[in-house]
Amino acid sequence: MSDSTKRPLTFPNWHIPYLEKHRILELFHEVARELVIQKPEDHVLFMKQILQNAAAGRDVSRVILISSGKVNRINLAEEIAKYTRQMVITSSDILNIFRNKMKNVSGDYVGKALVYLVRSQAVMSSGWIIADCVNTEEEAKSLLTYGVLPTHVLHIVPQFQPKLDDLLYCNVSEHWPEVRRNLFGLKQLFHKSLHEIIAGNKDLPSLAKDCADVIKIHKHVKRVMPRVVILGPRGSGRKTQAKLLTELLGLVHVDFPYILCQAWISENELGAKLRQCKKKVCLHSELLCQIVNKRVLEEDCLQRGWVLTGYPYTDIDFMFLDSIDTPPNRVVILDCDLNVCKERICHRKRNVFTGSVTNLKPSGEPNAEVINKKKSLRTHPKDAIDIIEAEHQFYCQRHGSIKKYCGDTAKVINADQNERWIHETIVAYILGANPTGIPRKGFQKDIPEVCGCDCVKIPPSLAKTYLVSV
Repeated sequence: MSDSTKRPLTFPNWHIPYLEKHRILELFHEVARELVIQKPEDHVLFMKQILQNAAAGRDVSRVILISSGKVNRINLAEEIAKYTRQMVITSSDILNIFRNKMKNVSGDYVGKALVYLVRSQAVMSSGWIIADCVNTEEEAKSLLTYGVLPTHVLHIVPQFQPKLDDLLYCNVSEHWPEVRRNLFGLKQLFHKSLHEIIAGNKDLPSLAKDCADVIKIHKHVKRVMPRVVILGPRGSGRKTQAKLLTELLGLVHVDFPYILCQAWISENELGAKLRQCKKKVCLHSELLCQIVNKRVLEEDCLQRGWVLTGYPYTDIDFMFLDSIDTPPNRVVILDCDLNVCKERICHRKRNVFTGSVTNLKPSGEPNAEVINKKKSLRTHPKDAIDIIEAEHQFYCQRHGSIKKYCGDTAKVINADQNERWIHETIVAYILGANPTGIPRKGFQKDIPEVCGCDCVKIPPSLAKTYLVSV
């Protein structure tokens, strides 16, 4: 990027993370959309007035339900609203405006009425679900002409022969061929925001829950450089998933135990502070965060993005991590049964000659080749059962506070599932829209200083592990 004189411009490392964290790009996108739609005479005054509403509108979902005459869209919309807290707009609301029958209202008047309804302050702040008002192409085109742009259009596909006495279904319209033609036209008009949801044998609450899950997913305005933190108990597959992300997305794997050892033995001020710890193992949040910050500001991490494993340990660590120049923009928490984690680690052996890792699962009578192979395989000192239990206990004591601090900005994944399914879920989360949760604040400008050696208390066996590593 350059200025008018063609001089190359350099931006500080924190400017893009700041825009991503506070979702400024999405705010500009929302303001620009309103400018194009409403075409005000005084653009500056309009932007001052609309800015607050635009900031609130970034997370607001605007939904239109379309389906054949079999689906009871009003009941479904009301059930969805229990999860999303949106306002439901039905044909009765339009009747209250025109005070006559719906069949005498043209598609253009339906569009004007919907504009009036969705532009009210209460509806704009909470979002809306249009249940049964948009049934023809004329009504849909009128809606788009007046600037009512849905974020999600849900096409509910009913089962072939539904039970019409169920709350989810209603009687089929007598003008069935015309309804099918209109439905096809609506799908063509809304193809960019269309989502098809198969009703199948689901009841009304289950289908509404599926719809609500789809509504929560927003399209991203601009792809961001991934800065990922993967948390979870030891044995949940954190490093495995990080290596898969490195292969697929080209991210840099920042293995915290490794860079901690490198910092510990380094001949610089940070290494001296780590070695001066009275408890021999320093886990002071501010010092550990400096280690991460130094690594992620290197050129490869800035250009390709990074995925961090093995850190943070506590919510205080996370607050320090959110206070650096390039804080993480994706947090993945792998929830896994501790017994499963322990079993995975116990089956893991290392070759004493090459250092390679082999997973040995219990089986029947081993052959001679396996016996010879096992002669050179040993359990790593870190994989001793007492150390594993100490690490799991240490993680469980602090897992709740970390999860509470992250809130909706973190993606919790069941790590008991298949490795490929977990990987695909993480990739979809990383490449998707920014999390809609309130941004994590960190310490901002009030970063506490290092106070002597007030380190995090850890089990003795866990401290011994870090001494062995260093």
